[in-house]
Amino acid sequence: MAKEQIGSNATFSGPQKGLTVIGNHCYAMSGSIAINNTATETLNFTTGTEYILGSFQAQYFSDGNDVYQHLLTFNGELVIGFEFNGSNNADGALPRTILIPPLTHVVATADNTTDSSANNVGAVITGRVYE
Repeated sequence: MAKEQIGSNATFSGPQKGLTVIGNHCYAMSGSIAINNTATETLNFTTGTEYILGSFQAQYFSDGNDVYQHLLTFNGELVIGFEFNGSNNADGALPRTILIPPLTHVVATADNTTDSSANNVGAVITGRVYE
C-alpha cells in the first residue's frame, strides 16, 4: 500500500473546537479559552466511520488557585470528568487515555468551580485513527 501524501491541508492554521485528521493521525486543540463559572465548550466534533485511540489533556494557561472541572462526553454521555487546582497545573495536564468509537459526537467542557473570575484553560485530543 502506498503511503498517503500529506499536502498543504496538513498546515496548522490555529486552534479550533474541531477535529483535524492527517493520514492516520488526528488532533483537536482548543487553544487558550477564558473560562468563568459557566461550563464552556473547549472541543466539539463528530468522528467519522473509524475509531480513534489517543489521549485527552486539559491545559491551564493562567496563574491562580481556582479549581477547574473538565468533562468529556461521547454522544451526550459523560465518559471522563476530573477537577484540578490551577496552582498545580501539572496535574491537570496529565493525559487521559481514550478510545473514541466511530460516529461519535465528542464535546469537552471546562468550568471554574471556585468563583466567577475568568482564567484561561484549554483542551487537546491527539490520537491515531484506525479503520
